[in-house]
Amino acid sequence: SGNRMDACGGEPGIPCGEGKCLQVTGAGDRRKGGVRMRAAEIYIGTTLRGSAKGTGKGMYIMQSRTADGKIYEKKAAVELGGATESRLVLYCLRDSLSRFRYACEVTVHTECTWVASALGSRWAEAWRERDWTNGKGKRVKDPGLWRDILWHLEDTGHVLRAVSGKHEFSSWMRLNLPRLYAPRDVFGEVDEKALNFVNGWTGSPAGYGRGSGKAA
Repeated sequence: SGNRMDACGGEPGIPCGEGKCLQVTGAGDRRKGGVRMRAAEIYIGTTLRGSAKGTGKGMYIMQSRTADGKIYEKKAAVELGGATESRLVLYCLRDSLSRFRYACEVTVHTECTWVASALGSRWAEAWRERDWTNGKGKRVKDPGLWRDILWHLEDTGHVLRAVSGKHEFSSWMRLNLPRLYAPRDVFGEVDEKALNFVNGWTGSPAGYGRGSGKAA
């Protein structure tokens, strides 16, 4: 697919930052064919928090270091009706994982502790075995999103960990995401022009952390 990342990673073992690290292993290990897997970071933000439900926006920023040491970055956003924080995070995770061509060590940063816990505890694999019902026999929410996420992990062999809590883009996303134009139901690329002080915009994430092109 033309919108998949042509390359991901660089030096593995990027520090996970603040928050609790939870690890999920995909279909492969940390080496594919004897080659060390490369690293990538996915930062996710949403306009909805906790149990709030309604129209909301979600955004992710993907970063990896190319072979020449430069930062490769992609940003995309979506607006959904009838959304929740967890659903927006899952939408973002599914879309971002679909961009990879091959297995990477992927660190997902989210403030949604429920999704981070579900990933870390590998609940989705157990739900799938029970035909997408939980331990009490109740249908889980958003089974289609979880199914697709598992497919991407297992198809590529990613090693994925989820970091719960605020990340280096949290404040920026919280301030700017509500005013960002995002297409309904379909992810759209976030144009750099939209991030540069347009209509009261408060700056590009390039001023934060690894987005500046400099090692954190």
